[in-house]
Amino acid sequence: MAATNTVRDAVPVLPGVIARLAEQFTTEITHTSALFVPVQIGMAAMFVLVVPAAALLGWLFVARLLAIMFRVELRTFKLAVTALDAVSCCGAVFGTIGPERTDGLRQLALSMQYVRQELRRAHRSRGTLPYRGNRRREVRAHVRRVVKCLEEAEKQVDVEGDDALAKLIDLLSRIANQYADGRLGALLEEKSLTSYQAGRDWEALRLASLAIVIAIGAACTGFLALSDPVTVVLIFSVGVVGVTLLYRKNLKHGLGILELWRG
Repeated sequence: MAATNTVRDAVPVLPGVIARLAEQFTTEITHTSALFVPVQIGMAAMFVLVVPAAALLGWLFVARLLAIMFRVELRTFKLAVTALDAVSCCGAVFGTIGPERTDGLRQLALSMQYVRQELRRAHRSRGTLPYRGNRRREVRAHVRRVVKCLEEAEKQVDVEGDDALAKLIDLLSRIANQYADGRLGALLEEKSLTSYQAGRDWEALRLASLAIVIAIGAACTGFLALSDPVTVVLIFSVGVVGVTLLYRKNLKHGLGILELWRG
């Protein structure tokens, strides 16, 4: 088998104990009857489905436990604090010229960066939303639109000067007030967000993740010492599972991309 030969080629560069185990493993697999192939398929399927599922559940449990342990009440209103700090920076810049304005704009850029960071964490920090569900998704979509609106308002400072600062102060003040009231789904009025879409372009990240998933699946099947037809089917199955998890509603497009690995 190609996989067996690959493992045996790697034996000379492995540590002593691992080399002996690898040699024993490949020897046993080579002399195994063809009737063992269904068992191989079952073991491979369990490896592909059960192990990643257990790892995912374990990660979700640990992440939830850490979120509960490190939830600090002071963080609840950190977005409001950072937004008001950005308002203060806008006031410090307003009407200035020369080096003083340069320093003020630099500090404003840092403050706006903190505001955007806290906005993206708002669905967790405020503590009023369930861990999962439609409410959480809708709030996150709204927040993404708010972030884009703030980014555009900040850009206008480079074009309109102090006039844009006044508009930015108004946006930040409304966000701070709405957040303090717990209105995470209405940080800004809808009329202020009509030009901004909630979606993100995850295509490059999805494609890179799919490539990593297939590569890991191919590497793992090499150590299972399966027959070549079973190996091909298993690698393709890993790709289908990866596409299903990464593309979900856009499954047809994901399966089209999977054709890149058809050869």
